[in-house]
Amino acid sequence: MGDYHHEYTDQYRVPVIAKLLHALPHYNITFHKINSTFRPNDEIYLESLGILGSVPAALLIVSLLGLLLYLMTRCCDRKPRPAHSITSLKVALSIVTVMCCAAIGLGLYGNDDLHNGLLEVLTAGRKVDNLVTTIRNQTHILENTLKNRIRPQLVELADIFDQPVANQTALSILFVSLNIVQGNVTLATNAAGDIRRPLLGISMTHFLSRGDQWELIRWPGTVATLALLLVLCAVLLVGVARHSRCALILFSVCGLLAVTGSWLMSGLYLSSSVAVGDLCINPADFLVSTSPRDLPTNVLLHYTQCEPGHTNPFTQRLRESQNSLNNARSAMATVMKISLVLFKSSGLQPKLGAVNADLNSSERLLTQLTALVDCKAVHHNFLAAARGLCEGGLLGLVLMLIASFIAAILLTIMVWVDSHTWIYIRKRNDYAQVDEPSYISHPAPQNHQQMMNAARTLPRNHNGHFSPPVISGSHTLQHPSKRQQHEMMAHAHMQQNMRAMGTHTLGRLPSHNHSPTHMTGPNNACSDPARSQPATL
Repeated sequence: MGDYHHEYTDQYRVPVIAKLLHALPHYNITFHKINSTFRPNDEIYLESLGILGSVPAALLIVSLLGLLLYLMTRCCDRKPRPAHSITSLKVALSIVTVMCCAAIGLGLYGNDDLHNGLLEVLTAGRKVDNLVTTIRNQTHILENTLKNRIRPQLVELADIFDQPVANQTALSILFVSLNIVQGNVTLATNAAGDIRRPLLGISMTHFLSRGDQWELIRWPGTVATLALLLVLCAVLLVGVARHSRCALILFSVCGLLAVTGSWLMSGLYLSSSVAVGDLCINPADFLVSTSPRDLPTNVLLHYTQCEPGHTNPFTQRLRESQNSLNNARSAMATVMKISLVLFKSSGLQPKLGAVNADLNSSERLLTQLTALVDCKAVHHNFLAAARGLCEGGLLGLVLMLIASFIAAILLTIMVWVDSHTWIYIRKRNDYAQVDEPSYISHPAPQNHQQMMNAARTLPRNHNGHFSPPVISGSHTLQHPSKRQQHEMMAHAHMQQNMRAMGTHTLGRLPSHNHSPTHMTGPNNACSDPARSQPATL
């Protein structure tokens, strides 16, 4: 029993997160500090929230300008990079991408917390709305019973009692009792109207339906947006793993949109978080400021606080109505007793029985209303809504703010690193080219004269034959390219031609001899000392 009493006398406590958000300075467009009380209909207050939300927008502009300057400095840099530098970029890009996925996961978790908190608010609001509707309907039925059913029956009885009777003293007592019944029925009717009248302007159906529609769009929309960011991160990881230039370029383009969206969501979440934090400082005051004019302030504060020492304003009116009905029933008993004696042949029994039945029905309605207007049920739903919004919902909104802010920073870094990576990716072997000595440093000879001139520069071994070039240094010889293979084939073809011409040494060619008619070779006189006399023309 003590736990039950503590459950409904518990009061709302402001969460720490709400206090921190409420402590953020609120400035208008002229940078003057304004009151931070939650006022959604005040243009100056909304202006301060817009200024707070513009901070991430300013960071978006700075990040885009930085990316633009970077691309302007790197777009013309086509110098190949060694393999280890590209590998470092890929590793860094992969690590940042995984961190971004973790931030997106945090956003999904916060979105779920916010969704649950808003559902608690909508559920509690729907319960309160149903309770108010029930009280309004009960008072309407009570008022209709007293006014439209009992009163006409009392008028009919008064007409019957106008008939002449011998006992005038009893007749006067009968009329006095009947007037007492009518007066008390009027008092009960007025009390029921006083209870119902302030509740006429309370209707949360439109607000709740709008909240359901908005949440039905917001929650899956946020999940879909974060899922698209995860898919974009997966595309980047695949591009890094497969060394795909197309995937990296695709991420660079879509990443700019993701960066823009993340910064804009950060601004929206920041403004929303501060607004909810301001609301959670004192949600009861906001309800008082938005309540209908016909609803007294003390009534609303009684139901939001529900302190044991305070008297329920509705309970007082219900007690007055209950006393009036009790007096009416006592007076009706006197009317029945005297009328049945004075007017035996008038058929009063059914009419008197109908009046008593309606009075009993009205008393039962009053008993039900006494339980309905108790502040415990409304206060319990108020606490559920306030805690759902200001504890779970606000925490989820702050987590989404943190996640979007971190994701925006990481996506900006990812776009920078990705743009730095795909610029240097052309062919698989371009970035790994290292300067190595070529096999042939001369172009392939095109005719006999060029082959003779090129032969002078070819190295020989100690036997006088051509020797292949020697590769010196510690460099590793790579596979020759197509151009190098062509030069090697030209070199081999040149050696075959020169062997066919009988050239085994790097001596003078016939065109460079002192005598234009002196021919040397393996088949002429120069090869035999005995026959090596000069010829006479």
